[in-house]
Amino acid sequence: MAEKCSQQNIMKIREAIMENANASNQPKLSGTIHMDGMHVCGKFRRTNRRMKATANSVLTVHGNAEIKRRLPAINPHSKDNQRRAKNKRVAIAMVEVDAQHGGAKRTIVAMCRSENARDVLQLARQYIEPGAQIFTDENPAYNGLGELFEHYVVNHSVEYSTPEGINENLAESFFSRVRRSEYGVHHGFRPTYMTFYMHEYAWRETHRRKTQHEKIKQLATWLLTPTYSRYWRGYHCGNRRSHLRHPRPEIVMGPVDAPWQDARSKARGGRDRGTS
Repeated sequence: MAEKCSQQNIMKIREAIMENANASNQPKLSGTIHMDGMHVCGKFRRTNRRMKATANSVLTVHGNAEIKRRLPAINPHSKDNQRRAKNKRVAIAMVEVDAQHGGAKRTIVAMCRSENARDVLQLARQYIEPGAQIFTDENPAYNGLGELFEHYVVNHSVEYSTPEGINENLAESFFSRVRRSEYGVHHGFRPTYMTFYMHEYAWRETHRRKTQHEKIKQLATWLLTPTYSRYWRGYHCGNRRSHLRHPRPEIVMGPVDAPWQDARSKARGGRDRGTS
């Protein structure tokens, strides 16, 4: 019981971060913005059946080539993998470049059902000042950003950064820390709680240069604000938020029944490879 209460209190801290870090009274991102998406949850699994090994089967299949993997390729159309695909989410990160000190100045993250043009444009309008410079990769989901912003593209199939310095490495580095946390700390994420974890790491990224005293003071101010928890009230009484296993639209942008596929899986014609 004590362990459950402790976990609940930690999640309430994450809820306070989510409710306050990107509040409407916060200024929008400006200057140069690195924007990218990361797929989380719904990871496909390989089959459990290995190839039958006989006296000459390895030589017959592989010859003298180096044997790297004996498991068959992932089958995305298997029944279990299709079930897992329904849990797939995309975290969209928008990282403002610190022109004075270098690195990230402020990070905003949002959860979507897929990396699609509609959600990307809605997020940009909500959190980024018009006229800002946005650096993205060649994903066609970002093609519409050129209507409101200075949009620059780096083609990751060719290079990580252009000779002119166009890249979105700050978003990539943020995702690398989230991924390391997924593997080493949480041992996996679930869609129900994914948005809380992503806001926590965005807050850590934004305030990494502050002292422990400053960060604890800010969290205490948010937690002691007279209000009640919208997502964790009654948890110890059995309210486990089962209705949010398929999160509501105000948490995950876009309709709940949206397809999980990435925009890359669609036709790639008309892609913007330069300045929009």
